[in-house]
Amino acid sequence: MNKNLLACLLMLACSLLDLRTSIGQDATPNQKLVNFGRDIAPLLKERCMQCHEGEKASNGFLISDRAALLAFVEPGNAAGSSLWNDYLNQPSKLKLKDSLVMPPDGPLAASELALLKVWIDEGADWPADASLVATNAEPSETGSISFPSRLIRAIGYFHPAVVHFPIVLFTLSGVAAFLSYFLGTRCRSAAFQCLAMASVSSIVAVIMGWSFADLQGYPAWTNLLSENATENERSFFMHRWVGTSTAILGVVLVVLGLLERRYKSNALGQAWRLGSIGMMFLIGLVGHQGGELVYGDIFEKAYNQISK
Repeated sequence: MNKNLLACLLMLACSLLDLRTSIGQDATPNQKLVNFGRDIAPLLKERCMQCHEGEKASNGFLISDRAALLAFVEPGNAAGSSLWNDYLNQPSKLKLKDSLVMPPDGPLAASELALLKVWIDEGADWPADASLVATNAEPSETGSISFPSRLIRAIGYFHPAVVHFPIVLFTLSGVAAFLSYFLGTRCRSAAFQCLAMASVSSIVAVIMGWSFADLQGYPAWTNLLSENATENERSFFMHRWVGTSTAILGVVLVVLGLLERRYKSNALGQAWRLGSIGMMFLIGLVGHQGGELVYGDIFEKAYNQISK
């Protein structure tokens, strides 16, 4: 979105706040432009929690600590809040070496800054019962969980490492399948072997991925997207099901390859090879979705870095 347009939207939002105050309207949560649970909590989780959460939180500051964060805020006055002046509304470190801008690779996108500024100006409402880590908290009574369940949960931690194997193997299979049209049976054989290994490893990665999702507090597979789903929830939903579909499609292509060998069918051979080439693009999409869940919108961040 154009920066000038974002600035105009921000000014409009602030003007609406001033107008509402001047005519004496009561400030209730339903009247506010920005909702903590819908707008602010996902932003803090995505942009701040990676550095400011857990035992190794930067400077010992926990973003999930409601009192600690609000200590940097003057509710109703973003211009007078340390959070806004000292950390958010600051130039990048590329422009000012000693800048305290947060996050360190910031500043945040104009749309994100607009949300935070309006939230503070509206009173920085953070409901006492709203927790940033409640959905990600692991059960404390682990003894009540069966050993097989604990084992399945444990393997989830290996998903980020294992997932790279099927990505590489599907890519190699697609490249070899494409080259087989020019270089013959050797590349064709290599394409099928990579495809078979990729399909097996993708099944393992998917199982670990579902376990990892449970550890991270994501909704169960039976839960569909709600109308009020956050962007992060939508990205995860797509990543989960596109990744699972990729593993299933890989198995289908392997079966087609085995049937081709048995029945000497040229049509089946064309099907699994073309499918392998298509899998290169599909696995790239799955990898991109996974990257967004960890790093956010990488294209927006890259653009922000270039345009600083």
